[in-house]
Amino acid sequence: MMKLFSFLAVFSSRIKLLTLLNLAFFSCVLVSTMVLDLSLPPEYYWGPMFPQLQEAYGEGLALVVNIFLLNLVLSSFIIITLPGFAFFPLSGFLLLYRASLWGTMLHYQPNSVLLCALPTLIVEGEAYVLAALAGTIVGVSWVKTKWVYAEEAVTRSAAIRKSVKECLVIYLVVVLLLFIGAIVETATLLV
Repeated sequence: MMKLFSFLAVFSSRIKLLTLLNLAFFSCVLVSTMVLDLSLPPEYYWGPMFPQLQEAYGEGLALVVNIFLLNLVLSSFIIITLPGFAFFPLSGFLLLYRASLWGTMLHYQPNSVLLCALPTLIVEGEAYVLAALAGTIVGVSWVKTKWVYAEEAVTRSAAIRKSVKECLVIYLVVVLLLFIGAIVETATLLV
């Protein structure tokens, strides 16, 4: 029971930053979908990608596992979280870059494809937001410990250790969301 409270404490102590990142990500997806220059030629239409995905990653369970691993390792950890460890604003900027890519990709899709992609966008988007939260917390902890742990008197090394533990807790949720997102994305592609 105590582990559950400590798990929830990680998210409740970072609720303002989490809310801000969510608002920024989903607003950027919406704005980039709606405001994209309408003068782009129609060949920017992405078209159905399932045949290419199926050839590259397999079918069924293999597709789920490949999508999950690609999203977890490359999209979440290497592109969003890891740069935030070195320079904390990078996690937020790369999160917004990811959101603008989603919006650009969805811009020329018909409404039926947009509606089918919406569950994947929500689940994977939230995972990317949490990945940015983890990168930001660890990055800030070694730059200015008071920004992360204002109510505690901790040394810089203790703050880094504590923030890495928080990052691991956050990444448990990221893994769960990305696995659910891979299942939803595969199911959407197969339908």
